[in-house]
Amino acid sequence: MCKPKPGPRCTPHMRARLEQATARVATARARLAEHPTHTRLQRRLAAAEADYAQTLALYDSTPGGQDDLRAAIEAATDPHDRHALTVRLRDAERLRAEQSDALRRAREEHTDEEGTDDEQRGTDDAGAARSVLEDVRLESGPSGSRAEGDRGSVDRSEDRGGRSPRLLINGQQITPVATHTLTDDVRAKLESRGLSAPPLHELAPDDCGLYREQMLELTRKNPHAASVYVYDEDEYRAMRLLVTDDGKAGVALKGDEIVSVFAHKDCAHPRAARAMLRHATALGGHRLDCFDTVLPDLYADAGFVPVARLRWNDDYAPDGWDYATFRAFNDGRPDVVFMAYDPDRVDGKYTPGAGEYVEDYDDGIARAQQYRPS
Repeated sequence: MCKPKPGPRCTPHMRARLEQATARVATARARLAEHPTHTRLQRRLAAAEADYAQTLALYDSTPGGQDDLRAAIEAATDPHDRHALTVRLRDAERLRAEQSDALRRAREEHTDEEGTDDEQRGTDDAGAARSVLEDVRLESGPSGSRAEGDRGSVDRSEDRGGRSPRLLINGQQITPVATHTLTDDVRAKLESRGLSAPPLHELAPDDCGLYREQMLELTRKNPHAASVYVYDEDEYRAMRLLVTDDGKAGVALKGDEIVSVFAHKDCAHPRAARAMLRHATALGGHRLDCFDTVLPDLYADAGFVPVARLRWNDDYAPDGWDYATFRAFNDGRPDVVFMAYDPDRVDGKYTPGAGEYVEDYDDGIARAQQYRPS
């Protein structure tokens, strides 16, 4: 079985993930073949191929993957093929050694820090979070509570402040470029509703792979994950990436667009999605789009108003979309809702069906960009 991350991966899990990645590439290629000039489909194929390459490297590093490579090397008759397979095997062996070494170091660091972990993390709340990806079932259970001892050294979320202390995320030591904290009144209002309002730590561009891996990990676990787009690593590198101190929840800013909001169930800060959106708007996030499931309700609470909508098109269904899973929302075919930020509409309510229909996705983006609060 798999060792705790960042340790070695096991053969059965990685083989299943590789099969899924292969299927996503095949689907993306087929859809692009039907619409070869469609920009979003081109981007989706590039992302699927990048995920496949990453997953293949991880599978190669497993015992079963290495056995497959050795068998392929033995059977290869072409010298070039044999050389390429040999290089893959060498890389796989190196990766597994690195994984084992990373796990050893993480365990040593955990032992060294034992007894002071709560102080360093700034929280002693281990409650389960409600994932943004699970917003089809959003907050259907009991309310979480604020994690005690949240760090709060920066006065305003807009203030980039000084460098944050190092964080341990997925066994990696991370030094954020800044820590952002909500104002006292915003934080108090959220906490009065039983919501967490933790500081968010802004990752350096070189740590973009960590953010993407958190997104991918969540999509592998969640039946509603097809509703959230995962960008490739180079795209995340150009964004502002904000995470909680455990890396288990985050939000990204792509210019003035809010994207890739996520939260794992085991995040130390339960029900932090609304706080993360407050951070994002304070830092310049003024527009977003989402499927018309329960997400518009979440975003309306943060001050976003629907300005346009696009009818569902089966040809552009996201990879892995399961109509049965989303049956409650227009029989599994929800509209895309384009929303823009209005500071006077914070704590607002979403009106189902609001927003004028547009003919294509770019028109919806333009409406959101052009929106000005009244």
